[in-house]
Amino acid sequence: MPMITAKNNLASLIGDWGGFERLIAQLHETGDVNVQHNVTLVGKSGAPRQIDVLVRHREGFYEHLIVVECKYRNSPIERLHVDALTTTIRDVGASRGVIFSTEGFQSGAITQAKFADISLFKIRELTDREWGLPGRRFDMWMHFISLGIGNLKFARGYSLGSLPASDTQLQLHLGTPEQSSRTRILVNGKTETTLENLLEKVARKSAQAMYQADRYDFDGQDEGVIRRVGRVKYHPKTHMELLDSKAPLFLPGFDFDLGIHLEQSRLQLDRSESYTFALAVEDCIQETVFTASRGTEESQTTLKPSVRALVNEKDVYKNGSLATLWLSGWKQFSEFEGIQPDPVGASVEVQLKLSDELISASRDTK
Repeated sequence: MPMITAKNNLASLIGDWGGFERLIAQLHETGDVNVQHNVTLVGKSGAPRQIDVLVRHREGFYEHLIVVECKYRNSPIERLHVDALTTTIRDVGASRGVIFSTEGFQSGAITQAKFADISLFKIRELTDREWGLPGRRFDMWMHFISLGIGNLKFARGYSLGSLPASDTQLQLHLGTPEQSSRTRILVNGKTETTLENLLEKVARKSAQAMYQADRYDFDGQDEGVIRRVGRVKYHPKTHMELLDSKAPLFLPGFDFDLGIHLEQSRLQLDRSESYTFALAVEDCIQETVFTASRGTEESQTTLKPSVRALVNEKDVYKNGSLATLWLSGWKQFSEFEGIQPDPVGASVEVQLKLSDELISASRDTK
C-alpha cells in the first residue's frame, strides 16, 4: 500500500475519498491485525459487497472480521448509512462494523449505532493542547548572554588607627568555580564571601539592569550578536575588609568595565514534520479521544488515549516569546575592545540596590 506523506493539514493529507480510505487503513496497521483496503466480499445473499477497509483479527482458532466504512463528506453522516452497514455486517458474517467520518454524525445515526453496536469515529486534527502547548508549531526567540570584566580598579585601601596598612597584592582569577581564586572578604561587617563571588554578583546585577529584552533585527536576519560595554562602580556603605591580609585592610570599593555579549537565535519547529500523520480520533459512542500517529521512519501506527493536561495557559510559553539564558563563565574582555559610545550620546545611567549597597553603571553600545 503506498504511504501517505505528511502535509500541512488534514484536507491536503487526505486529498480525496481514496486518500481517506488509505489513511483509515493505515490507522489500523498497529501490528496486531491484517488490514486490507478496497475489498469485495460475496455475502450470504450471493451479492458482492464492496468493503472500504477490512480488518482481520485472528485469535486462537477463530478469525474476526471488522468491516470499516470511510465517509469523506462535507456534512455529518446520516442514520441511513448506519442501517446500510448493519445489513453488510449480517450478510458477510462480520463480528463488528465501524464508520469513520471527517464531519461527525447526526444524532439519529449515533442513536441507531448504539442500538446496532456499531462504532462511530470522527477524524480531526490535533488541537494545540493535544500537541502540547504552545501547539504544533513552536516559535521561540532566545538570547544567550555572557559577560566579561576588564579594567578592574580598586579604591586605595587603608587600615584603622595606628595599625600599618598591609602591602597585600591582590591576584584575582575569574573563571569557573573550580578555576577562580578565593580572596576572602567581609562585607558590611557581617557577610563573609569572596571578592571573586562579589565581583560576579555585582557584574550580573548590573548586566540585568542594563539588559533590554527586545528582539533585534540584523539586516533582515533573526540571528546575530550584539556587544555592549558599561562602567560599573561599586562602593558599599561599609567598606570591605580583606580577611587574609597581614593587618586589617579595608577597601572602599572598586570600578570595572562590564562587557555584555548577547547572541540572538530563533528556533522554529513544526512538530508534524517527524510524522507521516498525527491525528485525533473521536469515539462518538464512548465519547473518548485517541491520538493516532506514525513516525516518518515507522511502518506501524501508535494509538494512545488523548490526555489533556489541566494547565494554566498564563504559565505556558507562547509562540513569539523571548527567553533569556545567562551563561556561566566569563568572556575574554579583549572581545569588547574598540567599542565606542553611542553616537547620539544616549549613555544610560543605572542605579540599583545590591542588599544595602549602591551600584551605578553606565552603558555604551556598538
